[in-house]
This record gives sequence, structure tokens and C-alpha cells, in this order.
Amino acid sequence: MTTLQSWIAYSDTGESPQLPRAIYIASDSRITWGSAKHRWEAGRKVFAPREQPHLFGFCGDVILPALVIGQILSAIDSGVLFAQNASATDRHDAIFKAVKRAVDRAISTPTSNFTIHHICRESVWPQTTFRAWDIFFTASERSCTSHEIAVPLTTDLVGTYGSGKMSATQHHQKWQLSDAAGRSRALLASFCDSIKLGNDPLSGGPPQVAALYTKGPPVQIGMIVEGRRFLNGMEVDIEPYLSNIEWRDSLGQVVEPITGDPLPGARRFARPKKLQKPIET
Repeated sequence: MTTLQSWIAYSDTGESPQLPRAIYIASDSRITWGSAKHRWEAGRKVFAPREQPHLFGFCGDVILPALVIGQILSAIDSGVLFAQNASATDRHDAIFKAVKRAVDRAISTPTSNFTIHHICRESVWPQTTFRAWDIFFTASERSCTSHEIAVPLTTDLVGTYGSGKMSATQHHQKWQLSDAAGRSRALLASFCDSIKLGNDPLSGGPPQVAALYTKGPPVQIGMIVEGRRFLNGMEVDIEPYLSNIEWRDSLGQVVEPITGDPLPGARRFARPKKLQKPIET
């Protein structure tokens, strides 16, 4: 059923600390059939176009939202879903319309409830703004609704979803009581803890993460977990070209993909002493 979470990051150093520096979306990689006994640990749940500043994630039913998001990404990349100069509101409206049309084409399918979480960068630096929406499908009514989510004005969660929401919230609260409170790295680290500890049996596998920064295209972030490398839930081999993308570890450190060590000049983080290292279940 998924653990899906998003958060926004600000910086208290440098110019314009009131402006956000990044927005992230993260998910687990477990897809289940009826129970955790029947599962796949490498399912993609976080998506982004190649160039346009959008991020997507989903929870609930798997088949319909995963396929629809794929269609939407193709339409965005092809430049046929909305005008290049369309506002963030108009872009989301076009995306919502595409989801509704797709749902209307599902005839007598066993589709369950699902949520698609959509994030968009509206303006680039130095007027950086991010916006977020939820699209809900209610199976009993075969209908979709959409509403915009308020984006926090300080580093904080934007939204938490799925069967793992309670576990993710509990780990978030623990990290916010540590000396890492209020830091973006604490949000990623607490998310990774919630997945690794296995409190929600329907969430698991490696975390998958993507980001929008103050400018440029979306960034797919590789994750190093227990010495293994994953991108969008898929394990990848050690190769020289892994450095083509950004890599993080479970503490949020920006790392070198082959050694797993923090990149030169990157900030180093340590797990707060009051938070013991999680043991995988």
C-alpha cells in the first residue's frame, strides 16, 4: 500500500532565507498482492518528466495510477499536454483532466482507491515557489477529486500518505526531538528509518527519492542502502557512470556512488546519539 512523503527545504544561510531551496518526494518500493507475503520489492512509485519541473508519486491501487502517470509523463515530455508558458494552475488542471479521462475509460475494473501526489515548481530563483496537489480516486463512486495543499514556509513535511503514514509520522516526530530537528536531512532520514524498521508490513524495499531545486529539470536521486545502489527501486551495478546522477545515503548525505563516502565539500551528518541505528526486520 506504500509509504509516500514529500517535504520542502529552506536554508538559514546565504541570501533570501525566506525562499525554498528544494522540494522532495520519497516512497518505498514494495508492491503487495493481498498481503506482505506476496510482494515485489522493486516497484517504481516516484516519477518525473525529463525537463519540466514536476514530481509525482502515488499510493493505494497500483495498476491504474502507475500507468496513467506514465502516460502523463510521455505527454509532458512530448509537449502536448499543456502550453510551454502555461501557469502552474493550468498545468495541474490539464494533469487532473488527464487522470479523470483515464478513470472514465476503466470499465468494470477492480480498481481500489488511490492518491496521486503532484508537485510543481511555479517560478525559478530568485522568485522560487513550489506548489502541490492531491488527486483522489474514490472507487465506490468511480470519481476523482483534486485539491491544492499548502506548502510550509519553513523546512517541513508537505504531505504523508499510504498504509505507512502512521509509522512515518512517528519516526518524523522522533527526529524532530533530536538536534537535527528542522533540517531537510532529518526528514529523509526519518523516512528511511520508517521503511527499514518495517513497522508497516505493506511498505518496504529501498527508498526512492526525487527532487526539484530552484532551477533546472527534476532530479532523480539514487539511494545507497546497506552498501547497495538503487534508483527508483531498481538495483544498479557499480559502474563509472553512476556519477551521472545525484546519490544520497539514509542520513541524507550527498555521497560518491561507488564508495558511498560523502562527496568532497558535501556536508557530513551523523545520526543523533539519542536515535539508535534502526535494525531491519
